[in-house]
Amino acid sequence: MSTRDKIIYVAINLMANSGYKSVTIKEIAKHASVSEMTVFRHFGTKKKIMEYAIDHFYYTAPMKKIFNENIEWDLEKDLLLVSKSYHELMSRNVKVISIAFKEGNTIPGLLDQINKHPRQLKEFLVDYFSKMQELGKIIPSDPETYAMIFLYLSYGEFVSRSFVAGHMITSIPQEEIIKTSVRLFVKSLTPQSIS
Repeated sequence: MSTRDKIIYVAINLMANSGYKSVTIKEIAKHASVSEMTVFRHFGTKKKIMEYAIDHFYYTAPMKKIFNENIEWDLEKDLLLVSKSYHELMSRNVKVISIAFKEGNTIPGLLDQINKHPRQLKEFLVDYFSKMQELGKIIPSDPETYAMIFLYLSYGEFVSRSFVAGHMITSIPQEEIIKTSVRLFVKSLTPQSIS
């Protein structure tokens, strides 16, 4: 692991456990086994560490790759891939997301930094649904509405599992929830489902 990544991982763990404001550069340096000067040289500020973590570890780049390289124009296969990938990436970054939930309104510019990722994913989905309409594979409607409904399904499941003890609400495995929600979503969009 590079020094830069080590600093980020330590900082994110400390901030997720103790809160953004209570963690100091000195504490980050100590836990990363580097000097404070090394932390400053790499990032300058605690906020820059957080911004870098959001951009580096969030899901825009992997999702862009999926939409560019793995789409088969098969609605169920594609949305299942997107949904599974989304959940894997969000779970991997749960600490960054936790900090964002707790501190988003207290750190100037953080919400804009965070929100650019779901906005980008929404755009990937809007383009996808637009093309699927052009191909006659889904019923005509507003592609942005489709994108947002799909995102809300995925996001709601993630938040429930990660932050509100979703395991206490249901014992249905996440994999089953993902498959069923995609299947129902696909059924509602396919032309043969219109009666």
